[in-house]
Amino acid sequence: MEIIAFALIVFFASSLFSMIGLGGAIFYVPFFYWVTDDFIFSITIALLLNTVTSASAAITYIRKKMVDFKIAVPFIIASMSGAQAGAYLTKIAPVDLLLAMFAILMFIVGEEMIFSRIQVLYHKKQIEGQKKYFFIVLFGLLVGAVSGMLGIGGGTFIVPLLMVFGFGIKRAAASSGFIVLFTSLSAFVAHAASWSPDMHMVVAVILASFLGAQMGSHLMHSKVNADTLQKMFGVILWIMALRMLYGLL
Repeated sequence: MEIIAFALIVFFASSLFSMIGLGGAIFYVPFFYWVTDDFIFSITIALLLNTVTSASAAITYIRKKMVDFKIAVPFIIASMSGAQAGAYLTKIAPVDLLLAMFAILMFIVGEEMIFSRIQVLYHKKQIEGQKKYFFIVLFGLLVGAVSGMLGIGGGTFIVPLLMVFGFGIKRAAASSGFIVLFTSLSAFVAHAASWSPDMHMVVAVILASFLGAQMGSHLMHSKVNADTLQKMFGVILWIMALRMLYGLL
């Protein structure tokens, strides 16, 4: 029953996050940490689910020609390099410090979701020309490092950046999902060497993540308005961040 419950939670989380260009690790890390009390395990399985969710959604987005490969490929190369460095930092940094950083990140992401900050960014001055690729490489390294260190795919940062580059929200979300696939995979490989999970549970949540992302990506392409769901999940992230900080006191 526990495995079924995990699978259902992962299915609905991956459905939602795939709709807004994220892999879902911002939710999976604290969720599995509460269940297992093992931060490294939580990071590793979150990165695996991030990879599966993003891969599943990318299948749809590539078929629908929503991914901008000219931006995505250099971003992927930089972020995969940064993820290796971030994974190393996880092994030497105090767990309480990483949890505090993650809680703060959840507050920031929650605010972005609730108040739609990315929509504000879209109307500001956009970055164009050769400067764009300089920022892609620099930001890719930083996003990759954060991904490897905290177990997230970085989509919550990538989507706003792509909108500053002039992308519409759906094109930004689709391209972000493709980038997150490789960033998460790189960070997962760096963590997986010392991982010994329950394979029955892993197979169940992988399948749930893949199917959930298929549903979410098709709903997003079909012009379902995810704004309300986005705001609701922002509130959930705030609640989870408060719970995490309370546990550190």
